[in-house]
Amino acid sequence: MIRYLEKSEFGACRPLWQEAFPEDSREFADYYFDKKLCQSAVLVKEDDTGRIVTMAHMNPYRVNVGKKMWKLDYIVGVATAADSRHRGHMRDVLMRMLGDMHQDRKPFCYLMPASPDIYRPFGFRYIFDQPRYRLGPEAKERLRRRELRLDGNLCSPLAGWINHWLSSRFQVYALRDRDYMEMLQSELDSEAGSVYGWYDGTGALQAFQSFWGREKREQRFLYAGRDEWLEPDSGQYPPRPAIMARITDVRSFMEAIVLDEGCPCPAMDVMVNIHDTLIPGNSGLWRWKIDGNGSSLTKRGLTLSEVHAGECAEEPDYPGTLVSTEVLDITIEQLASWLFGYSLLEELADGQQNVVPFWCAYVQALDGVYLDEVV
Repeated sequence: MIRYLEKSEFGACRPLWQEAFPEDSREFADYYFDKKLCQSAVLVKEDDTGRIVTMAHMNPYRVNVGKKMWKLDYIVGVATAADSRHRGHMRDVLMRMLGDMHQDRKPFCYLMPASPDIYRPFGFRYIFDQPRYRLGPEAKERLRRRELRLDGNLCSPLAGWINHWLSSRFQVYALRDRDYMEMLQSELDSEAGSVYGWYDGTGALQAFQSFWGREKREQRFLYAGRDEWLEPDSGQYPPRPAIMARITDVRSFMEAIVLDEGCPCPAMDVMVNIHDTLIPGNSGLWRWKIDGNGSSLTKRGLTLSEVHAGECAEEPDYPGTLVSTEVLDITIEQLASWLFGYSLLEELADGQQNVVPFWCAYVQALDGVYLDEVV
C-alpha cells in the first residue's frame, strides 16, 4: 500500500533511513527526525506486514522563481530497503508523488541525486551546478572574522543579507527567513558546524561563511559581497552538477516565464506542443501567451496540421502582439533544461536550427539558479 504517513508515524521510517544513509551521524539523524521532518510530508510503500519498503520525503521551501514565490518540495530520503529492491517499489512511489503534485498544481519539485540515472527516467534534469569557492587572500587581509549564531538577535539581519546577495545574482533560490535560519543553525549544530561573518573596518558584513563535519571538516556555504573576494576552489572541489528538477504542472510553472526585453513586441501568442510520458496532463498542444509579466497556457483541441493551416487564428489580447503558427515541439525535460537556463534550446534540439521557431529567441529563460540546501 502507498500512503502518506501521519506525523506521529514519521519515526517509523528512521530504520530505513539509517540503512540507506549509513554515512549520516546519529546527531544529524536526530536533528532531521526531531526538527526538520516535522513540517514535511512522507510518502511510503508498505508490504503486506506493514513494513516500510520504500519512502520519499518532501521538505517544503519557499522558493523565489523569477517574479513568483512558491512553496515547493525538495525531495530527500528516497530509498528502498535492500531486500526489496528491483521490484518497482520506488517507481510506484515516485509516480504517485508526481501525480499528486500535478493534481495540487505544484509547478516543480527538485532533489540532489545520489545517482542521477535513477531519476532521469522520471523526467528529472539538472538545473544547477554547485560552484566551489574559497575566500581569497585579499578578503582575509582586509576583513576581520567573527563567529556568529544564526538563531539569535542577528537572525533576521543575516537572512536579509543573504536574500539580497541571492536576489542580486539569481532568479531561483530558497527564501531565507527566521524559520529557515534557525533550522539551518540546528542543522549545522548537528555536525559541529561553525558560522563566521567577515566584516570591514566600518563594521559592515562583507562575507558569510560556514564549516561543518564531525569526521571531515567541509565548507558548508560561502557568500561574499564582492565577487573578487572569491577564488575558485577547483583543485579540491570542482564544480559539479548538484540539483535536478522535474516540472510537475506545466501551466503553473509557465507563469514564471516572461518575455525577453529585446522582443520588438509587447506580447506573444504562440503554440507549444509538449510531450510528457508520465504526467498526461502536461502533454498536448498549448496556446502560450507571454508578456513581460508572465505567461499562461491554454490547452487547444486542435491538431498540428490544423495549426499549420492557420485554423487556430484568434484575435490577440493586445495590439502589436507577435502571433505565429510556428509550433515549438518539445519534451517536458527539454522545457525544464531550457527555461531554467541550464541549456540552450538549440543544444537541446541537437543543433537543428530549423526545428526551433524564431520566436523562441524572445522568451527569457530564468537567469540563475542557486539551490544549496542539503535537506
